[in-house]
This record gives sequence, structure tokens and C-alpha cells, in this order.
Amino acid sequence: MTTQSHVRQRLRPSKNAKGRSKTEESQTLEPLLGPTPLLHGEDGAGYRAFYQTFRNQVGPHDLIDEIYIRDVVDQTWEIHRLRQIRIGTMRKGQVQAVRQYTDHNASPSMNSKQCEAVRNKLASSLESALACLEALGVPLWDINARAFKNESEMLFDIDQNIIRLEVRRNYIFREIERRKAGLAKKITQIVSSIEDNEDSKTISLSASPAKEG
Repeated sequence: MTTQSHVRQRLRPSKNAKGRSKTEESQTLEPLLGPTPLLHGEDGAGYRAFYQTFRNQVGPHDLIDEIYIRDVVDQTWEIHRLRQIRIGTMRKGQVQAVRQYTDHNASPSMNSKQCEAVRNKLASSLESALACLEALGVPLWDINARAFKNESEMLFDIDQNIIRLEVRRNYIFREIERRKAGLAKKITQIVSSIEDNEDSKTISLSASPAKEG
């Protein structure tokens, strides 16, 4: 075994006698790291798959790494949830915008029969109503602009929370990289120390004793 291999083996996380897999190791940490951020109806299998994939890629060396990994996964999951909420909020704003167009006083370019047609489409689905409005000459960008205005306060709060989570997640990314760089430096120092020690022993053993005159 080379010196480098010997050092890597010393620094590699140890396995128990049963040789637990990484998945089994992560499951034993769940009580310590706390409950997952899953809400009722969310994809638990998807969360666990994402967590395990990210954990395998990082390759945690200690408990601090495990905490960082869990934080990144949970924040990423919450960002995903907020983006889904943002889509739902925009759809809610679109529904309100469609109803605004079916108000004859708010849309003098549409007659009562056309407004009734759009309302009937909306009862079926939002997409049908939007298609009907486009066929009547209402541009989609205008509908979306009204939707954004209708839900601007909620959208602003969602965006602010997404930014907050992304900033914190990016900070943890940097901390993980910093710790990995520190581990690499530690390995290099240990390798150099061992190699220097072995070289000095070799020199000492190979040196011939001086003959007495």
C-alpha cells in the first residue's frame, strides 16, 4: 500500500462491523437531524431520493457535513415548494383577470354573448378560458400583467423568501467546499509528514557507520 493510500484509508469514515450502506447510515441520523420539511401530500420518496443523491455526491466526513447536507436539501425542497406556490398564485391571478374581462363594464370591446362564452369556458378550465380570450383578440401578456397586479403582494413575499433561502443555501455550498479544501490540505500535510519521516529513516538506515582509525 502506498503512503497516499494509507493516509486516505485513515481519514475515510469508518464502517461498523455490519458494513452499513450509505442509505442505512443516513437513516440513523434522522432522529438527530430532526423531522423532514415534508407537508401532507408532498412526495416523500422524491425527497428521500434527492437527499440520498446529494449526500452521495458530497461524501460526508463527519457530523458537521451531515448537518450542512441536510440544510441544503431542506432549503432546496422549500425553494421548490415556493416556486410551485408561485405558479399557483399566478394561476389564481389569471382566474381573476379572466373574470375581470367577463365584466362587460371592464371590457367594453366584448359583448355580453362573448363574456358569457368566456365564463362558460372558465367553468371548464382556466386554459380553455385563456384560449377563448386569445381568440377574441385579448393578448396573453395582458392577462398575465393583470394576474401579476392582482397577486403582486403575495408574489413579492414569495420571491423574497426564495431569495432568502437561496442566499443561505449558497453560503452552505461555500462552507462545504471550504471544508473539503481543508480536508485536502490536511491529507497533503499528513502525506508530506509521513513521507519525510520515511525518507529520514531510509537515509539513517542506508548511512554506513564511520570506521574508527
